[in-house]
Amino acid sequence: MAMSSFSIPVSLIRQHCFCPRIPFFNEVLHINPSDRLWQEQGTRYHLQQTILNKRRNLSRYGYSSGILHQNVELAGSLLPCHGRCDAILETDEEIVPIEFKLQLHRFNRGQQLQLVAYGMLAQEKFNKPCNEGFLLYGNRGKTFRLEIKDELKSKVKQVVNEIFENLQRALMPTSPASEAQCSQCEYLNFCGDRETNH
Repeated sequence: MAMSSFSIPVSLIRQHCFCPRIPFFNEVLHINPSDRLWQEQGTRYHLQQTILNKRRNLSRYGYSSGILHQNVELAGSLLPCHGRCDAILETDEEIVPIEFKLQLHRFNRGQQLQLVAYGMLAQEKFNKPCNEGFLLYGNRGKTFRLEIKDELKSKVKQVVNEIFENLQRALMPTSPASEAQCSQCEYLNFCGDRETNH
């Protein structure tokens, strides 16, 4: 894998799927726009869900027993990524990554691959298989289950390679992002070929 001695944040996988320019702005130009209100809301939501999860029964995930680890720091040698997973459910036989989202209209590709990446890193850390993961969203913590198949793991590796290749080139990649995506992107002002209506 290209740049195998270098590790990227897992969050860049989701951001690359949204627009491949975001990892370039972050890692090459070191541009990190200031926090917005929605980011602050997201932080508060993660804290809320962490507190609530301590009280929840594991049956919501289909398990009768296990240990729920909160805010788990992960880093891998097989997958050159690092990050903090909101929660990892550990049973005697397997591990299950869990992520929280404040708002969700659909479980998109980037969010799925980010969850899979956490599962791959957790699999290495705990030395147990990972076959599924969960995304909790909304104030009541509605649940999406994702079966983590080999094809999704291969897709994660492919995206990570694409990110590394773009970083090695050190040239701003082309963007397939739609106008609707651009209008909600905090990096819009850094794209010279994108129109703004502000």
